[in-house]
Amino acid sequence: MNQIAAMVRRFGVGRLAAFLGIAAGAVAVFTAIFMGLGQPKALLYSNLDLKEAGSITTALDQAGVKYEVKGDGSTIMVPRDQVASTRLMLSSKGLPTAGSVGYEIFDEANALGQTDFVQQLNRQRALEGELARTILSLDGVTSARVHLVLPKRQLFEEEAEQPSAAVTIGVGGREPSADQVRAMQNLVAGAVPNLKPDRVTVVDQRARTLSGGEVGLAAEADGRKSEVEQRIAKQVKTLVEGIVGAGKARVNVTADLDLARVTTQEERFDPDGQVIRSESTTEENSRDNDSTGSGAASVAANIPGGPGADENANSSSSGRADSTTNYEISKTVTTKVEEPGTVKRLSVAVAVDGATAVGKDGKPGAYTPRSAQEMQQIEQLVRSAVGFNQDRGDQISVINVRFPTAATEGGTEAANPLMGFDKNDIMRAVELAVLAIVGILMIFFVARPLLGAGGGKRKGGGDADAGSAAPTVTRIMVTPDGQQMAISSDGSMQQLAIAGPQDDGAARIDIARVDGQVRQSAVKKVSEFVERHPDESVSILRSWLHETA
Repeated sequence: MNQIAAMVRRFGVGRLAAFLGIAAGAVAVFTAIFMGLGQPKALLYSNLDLKEAGSITTALDQAGVKYEVKGDGSTIMVPRDQVASTRLMLSSKGLPTAGSVGYEIFDEANALGQTDFVQQLNRQRALEGELARTILSLDGVTSARVHLVLPKRQLFEEEAEQPSAAVTIGVGGREPSADQVRAMQNLVAGAVPNLKPDRVTVVDQRARTLSGGEVGLAAEADGRKSEVEQRIAKQVKTLVEGIVGAGKARVNVTADLDLARVTTQEERFDPDGQVIRSESTTEENSRDNDSTGSGAASVAANIPGGPGADENANSSSSGRADSTTNYEISKTVTTKVEEPGTVKRLSVAVAVDGATAVGKDGKPGAYTPRSAQEMQQIEQLVRSAVGFNQDRGDQISVINVRFPTAATEGGTEAANPLMGFDKNDIMRAVELAVLAIVGILMIFFVARPLLGAGGGKRKGGGDADAGSAAPTVTRIMVTPDGQQMAISSDGSMQQLAIAGPQDDGAARIDIARVDGQVRQSAVKKVSEFVERHPDESVSILRSWLHETA
């Protein structure tokens, strides 16, 4: 025990306390690092509805899975080796449901006693929820909501109102293409009876209309225009580069399109193409006899076959013949539908680089421009490739210019900046780097100053091994031979540790033994000593700085 106490006194209480504190801090930092390395967290779900996030955390608590909630509660992290099993476990419980109600609404409610209005409303809610889940499963879609308008046909109504739908999607920072928007419209229209795709409106999270209306038509028109221009430019560039070399052609195409959809219906009758469709003939003959007498009643007139008195007889006959022939005149009905996208005018600009010879050491050599005949041939090929039509005002311009830099044939293949690491690995590496930097800063700016302060400061001005306190020094006297003498309060004199000329430059003054106030004359003598012995003074100061450091 005495030896331990002596070691503690020699080492210094302040230095020992600083060393123990630094050791405890280092142990805590490394423990946190290894605990973090032992249980890396990976993303389970993000952008969750808060109500659904609560259901998921409850299921994780019941299953005993450790998790971490970040952000506003919509992001859940779990250990990396448990991501797949946790998602399977949650899927068996119907989680997550994307915050919507699907056809499971009919499993939870009893249909007995429900009115027709409630059943129809539940059917519409279930259909909206299922469509939202399907749209949410598409790449790039972070959130989705679907609103359906399903009019009910009223009694004695000739034409029922057409259904419509509105879809709100969240796509983050990436704007969906026109093909993706049309796919969503067709998806919703195919799931709702009698719903047409053009009656489905798609809106993003920034309140921008992606389909339907003037904004949607303008976006679709721009998309078709860009598609036609890129297709023609690609064809021309491939053709020209096959002649002049890869990277030696620049192509720009501007297309003026007719985006109106035109339906033309035409009927033509040919009078020379008559065909007998039906023919009918009707013939009628009639004969009438009229007898006229005096009208007197007698026996002779009433005897059959007997001559009557004053009898006159009149007879008439008539006939008619009708013939009807029906002819069918040939008729031609033509219905022509012109889809939008017809090219009205084309403007093509092609820039071709000249030929550069190979110089010494693989460097570019002399530059040779293209000949006029070669440029004419290239222009003729471009005219044929784009279907040049002078009547509609097409313009083709092919020029020869020297490019500032020559592009390589295969291009430059960029390396993967992530080097196979995913986002979680990068964030983990950043976290470890921050912890390492904090540990290094603690060692250099906390531990080192504490160790230096603990070893350099001594109270009482005495030696730790000496059992008694050293006398208090009141003034310092410099002798003519350059030695400094410390005069204590009791009148005793003691030489300070100043190296003489025979020392190897390690001269120093034990300032720890100087306590109290120093007279001004002593300070003056010290300054005079510094002026006379500059080398020794610098050596003393360097040794002091070395000890304090």
